[in-house]
Amino acid sequence: MPCFNFLWLARSIRRIREYKIVGSTVVLALVGLCVVGNAACYYWFDGPIAESDISFGDALWYSVISITTIGYGDYNAESTGARLGTLIFVVLLGLSTFSMFLGIVIEWSSEYITRGRRGMATILVKDHVLIVNVPSSRRVLQVISELRADTTYRDTEVVVVSDQVEEFSRPGPNVMFVHGSVLARETFERAHADTAKLAIVLARSYNDSSSDAVVASSVAVLDSINPEIHIVAECLDQKHDLLFESVHCDAVVYSMNISGNLLTQEAQDPGVSQLVGVLTSNARGTTLFSCEVTGTESSQENYGDIAKMLLDQDVNVMCVNRAAESHTSLKSLTPESGDRLIYAARRRLTWRELTQ
Repeated sequence: MPCFNFLWLARSIRRIREYKIVGSTVVLALVGLCVVGNAACYYWFDGPIAESDISFGDALWYSVISITTIGYGDYNAESTGARLGTLIFVVLLGLSTFSMFLGIVIEWSSEYITRGRRGMATILVKDHVLIVNVPSSRRVLQVISELRADTTYRDTEVVVVSDQVEEFSRPGPNVMFVHGSVLARETFERAHADTAKLAIVLARSYNDSSSDAVVASSVAVLDSINPEIHIVAECLDQKHDLLFESVHCDAVVYSMNISGNLLTQEAQDPGVSQLVGVLTSNARGTTLFSCEVTGTESSQENYGDIAKMLLDQDVNVMCVNRAAESHTSLKSLTPESGDRLIYAARRRLTWRELTQ
């Protein structure tokens, strides 16, 4: 019986939608008929056939203005035929059908806004940022705030994708929401993942042991849709490395490990967390940046000498990433194309800007 009731309800909803579409089409057709019918009567009886200089465009204008009840008075029916046309197509049919048409437009607009707020609409964006999962609204808003603090993403649209919340309060005009399973291709297609340039996949919950598996699966779906997108994933347990090695993920952040390390470091060496807070925030002056090392075929300098030179420019070289290794001892390390230089500065610089 419950199954039967569910099917009956689903069919009823589908029929209602079909009736609404058919009804809207009929009302729209009636409005068009009234506009054209009244214009034709006015043109026939008061226009060129009545030896007047009224064009059919003027007749259409008179018809539209009459049905919308604006009535500028620049045209008016004078002959009996034109007045009968106005009586039939405007007074008896036009005003009521136009009112119904306005109601349909308002209902469609309200439904579109509601669907957008609840994340059910298709997002029309390009070169945007995806934030997947909402462990908490505060967490997502903090990530968006950090993105906005960087000039690169200040005006970039952000699309939040999640099935954990029914609605997402938007902290700005360029933040949109798509509701749906983060494991479903259709959800990411509605978020236009195929045209996104960056995806940040957050943990689903910091108390859920299966979060890392869901995050890795979401990464796999994103990569299948857009292999070019840059994906950064949050992993709660570093023991789950294998999950992310099996999918294409540009970077994995072990947030719990970093948090635990920082707490221990601060307990041993007070002041470390204050420095890390400044360096990892886009909104607090000097911050961490990275750049790819290029054009080093003829370079004879090592990173140690480069780091000393950059100190005069108020740029502090922190380390060099080469493949899976992070090098903090720079004296004997010679630059190679493909290295990634991590440095602290007040603005983002390219390798050429750093070394010229």
